[in-house]
Amino acid sequence: MKKFKNAKIDIHSLLNIIIVFLIIILILVGYYFYYQNSPTKDNNITKQTFSRTSNNKFVFNSINGKKFELVVSDKIIKIKELEDKIVFLKIFGWDCQYCKKEIPQLINLKKDLGDTFDVIAIEAQQHSNEESLKYIKKYGINYNIINGNNQNKFYEYLKTHYGWNEVIPLTIVIGKGGNILAYEVGAKSYTLAELMKASLAREKSYEQQR
Repeated sequence: MKKFKNAKIDIHSLLNIIIVFLIIILILVGYYFYYQNSPTKDNNITKQTFSRTSNNKFVFNSINGKKFELVVSDKIIKIKELEDKIVFLKIFGWDCQYCKKEIPQLINLKKDLGDTFDVIAIEAQQHSNEESLKYIKKYGINYNIINGNNQNKFYEYLKTHYGWNEVIPLTIVIGKGGNILAYEVGAKSYTLAELMKASLAREKSYEQQR
């Protein structure tokens, strides 16, 4: 009789262990499906291991053959070829839903502002040049697209000096002389035209202080 009682206790303990194990499995499965369906999932670029860098110069070559040299220092990004313009320096991805919503806005800003404004957009979701050219044609893009596959050092620079968390779209508005007029990460409730308006007001303030 005693042995039978002990056996019941052991079975009861085993059942408790199985129940706890199943609960843990359900929690893990639930977390997995939540992450897969998260609305911000598309905003994250593929994780990469970035090495620290002390470089203060970066060279970008656009898909269409233009070359841009960036010289960086504390809160200053000077683009040698675009020093007399307001520049949106962007990191985006063709597969990012929020990035795609900004494309028409960028096209219209470039049309409206002409030679006083430019865009350098780094494609960070590892698409080939051939794929990017197809998207450029599809959307009628009139600004500069950079292949981001070889830009790990620049990504590390942004993480180290600006606290970038790898979320896209990222927009850095650069004023004349290289001043950072705005730094915006992720989806926004306002348009890029409104961001430009606020940036121009800040640029005017900088000019008055000179």
